[in-house]
Amino acid sequence: MNIRNYLPSDEQRVREILVSNIPKFFVMEDMKMLDTWLSAQNAGVVAYPPATADYFFVLQATNVIGCAGFYVLDNEKRVPLTWGMVDDAYHNNGYGKLLFQYRVNEIKKLYPDYRITLGTSQHTFRFFEKLEMKVESITPNGYGNNFDKYFMYLQEKNTD
Repeated sequence: MNIRNYLPSDEQRVREILVSNIPKFFVMEDMKMLDTWLSAQNAGVVAYPPATADYFFVLQATNVIGCAGFYVLDNEKRVPLTWGMVDDAYHNNGYGKLLFQYRVNEIKKLYPDYRITLGTSQHTFRFFEKLEMKVESITPNGYGNNFDKYFMYLQEKNTD
């Protein structure tokens, strides 16, 4: 099992992973946003301006079974997590947690003073709560299609 940087040859498999999670965690309309992200990754440009950088990783066993990214908002000193997903056939095996922790470790190494955030839905926010994320706000139907938007941030452990 290894986590590596995304390659353009991963594009179709990443799309398949998204489809495997529809309609439980995503909707088909998310494909357009994913395509924007993947096109930027393939071109080596930032997907979500005003972000200054973005990163995308894939989790590989014998094939790609998950993926996850993040982008950097220097003007807010914030790093949102994005596109974290594991193929539905591999759920409940710890791979989502592995991808989450990998991204957090990378962010802490590269952007130690930045706040880690994410947007998720009512279907997954409890998973992130177990990983020390805290709900800051909820927008009913914020993603449309009866998907509420939960804005979350990583609660840093008190080291005192």
